[in-house]
Amino acid sequence: MNSDSMNPGQPGSTSKRPLWIGGVAVVIVILFIILRSGGNDEGGEAKFFTVSRGDFLVSITEGGNLEAVNEVLIRCEVEGSSRIVYIIPEGQQVKEGELLVELDSAEAEEKVNQQEIAVARARADFVQAQNNLEIEKSSIQSEVDAAQLQLDFAEIDLEKFREGERAQQIRDSEILIQTTEESLLLAQDELDWSRKLFKQGFETKSTVDRGELGVLRQKMDLEKARTAATVLTDFDIPKLERQYISDVEEFKKNLQRVIQQGENRLTQYETALLTEENTLKLQEAKLENDQKQLENTKIYAPQNGFVVYSVSKSRYSSESLIEEGATVRYRQGLIKLPDTSQMQVEVKVHESHIRKVHPGLTAFVVLDSSPDKRFKAIVTKVAGLPDTQSRYANPNLNVYKTEVVITDPLPPDLKPGVSANTEIVITNIAQTLTVPIQSVTTAKGSPVVYKAGEQGQPVPVEVGMFNSKFIQVASGVEEGDRILLSPPLEADGSSLGDPVIAEGEAIDAEDLKPDLDALKRITDSKQTAAEIDKKKSGSFDRDALMKQFDKDGDGKLNEAERQSMRQQFSGGGRGRKPGGGDRGGKGQ
Repeated sequence: MNSDSMNPGQPGSTSKRPLWIGGVAVVIVILFIILRSGGNDEGGEAKFFTVSRGDFLVSITEGGNLEAVNEVLIRCEVEGSSRIVYIIPEGQQVKEGELLVELDSAEAEEKVNQQEIAVARARADFVQAQNNLEIEKSSIQSEVDAAQLQLDFAEIDLEKFREGERAQQIRDSEILIQTTEESLLLAQDELDWSRKLFKQGFETKSTVDRGELGVLRQKMDLEKARTAATVLTDFDIPKLERQYISDVEEFKKNLQRVIQQGENRLTQYETALLTEENTLKLQEAKLENDQKQLENTKIYAPQNGFVVYSVSKSRYSSESLIEEGATVRYRQGLIKLPDTSQMQVEVKVHESHIRKVHPGLTAFVVLDSSPDKRFKAIVTKVAGLPDTQSRYANPNLNVYKTEVVITDPLPPDLKPGVSANTEIVITNIAQTLTVPIQSVTTAKGSPVVYKAGEQGQPVPVEVGMFNSKFIQVASGVEEGDRILLSPPLEADGSSLGDPVIAEGEAIDAEDLKPDLDALKRITDSKQTAAEIDKKKSGSFDRDALMKQFDKDGDGKLNEAERQSMRQQFSGGGRGRKPGGGDRGGKGQ
């Protein structure tokens, strides 16, 4: 389409360009003429400043909002997420004990009910474990007593054997031998009388035979008694003694076994009791926590105060607004109860002034709600690091939070949040020369000004303290000198910033050579750090992968291309043999 046929009113129309380009050129020419004429016209009083001597107040002026020095922050103490079902209106005066916030308590009540059941069960298990322990103690004691009684009986039997039975058995065998011997003597006497009477014809042969048989029996009984006595002394008594001793030892061991078994069982029951006790304590602690959580669903004012909703100062915060129906998290700030008896203003001081500001400096505060009254204040705190939230909005902006506490009495009805203008007094220099800060520039790395009648030649000056409007001049100008407010555009060597290398400064040729070794070390160090970070994060080069596997160039991986990538990374494309393959898909 021909450009001449385009609609001139459209933004893309080329017919409009000569108009605005010409307008810009006209504006530039006008500004150049005005500035040029202003630099040469010494009679224009509005373009010059007359240097005067007087007191110079060095101060920093910043804006901020009024807030309480001391305030109570009411937080959500319910774990997890909670929904606000009631909240007191913001800006209302409350008294101590008044309901501020009520959170949804249905879930907390359910937890309390369930936990009460769990505590009841745990308490029953604990009582049962106590009873089982007492029963087991009694049972173990009975078993120990029975084993001890067996041991006592065995020791008594051994002592009885040693002290009486052994001697009695030996004596019984001796008595038996003596009795048998006496019986043998009597039988022998009877046999002798029977034989004499038989010879004389007074006894029969049968009587003599019975006497001989009686003697023979007595001899046999005597032999038997003597053998029994030998067996008793040589075998039976030692055997019985060993048996009694063995019984004593066995019952001693049995007593020890019973005691140890009882201790083991007792330990098990005590452990079970301890477990049930700890379980009960945990369940009771959880019940106490759940009850506390239920109580925390209603938040009451801990003191008298003025209700201010807590809002995150970060613009990137994901917290919802404080209102009925809003969902809040655990430990999230809900309400602030500020103590309005002592107020402060938090200002942000630029890094160019921060070295001058320190706690103890005097300041003055003017409230937007009372612009006709000034309040005295004092700097109480200066942050050690720049404000992070301000750097989110502007990475090149470094400001430091500074707290300024108002020391003058404030109106009783003053509320937090009022906008305020704060001026921090750095120092007050008596009877010194000052010039507007915009009239000082740099030439050849040094501060200069331009005086009227100097034909545009820069005049070196020594500067000192400055504020937002004026700067102290220690030398180079005199009282009554007329200083050009804006440096002339054609001023030779002037610049808006101090150069790093001053004009005319001699630089060694070696210093101008690039340090290639240092560059290589830095490059290698960065590459090594990048490789380490890549290994730690497990990242990959997506562009390289797409370039390698995206055969059709459509910016996506189809199924065939995905399969090719899988085989490549699983080792399928390296060292594979038909019909076999390397195990696990790894190449050798």
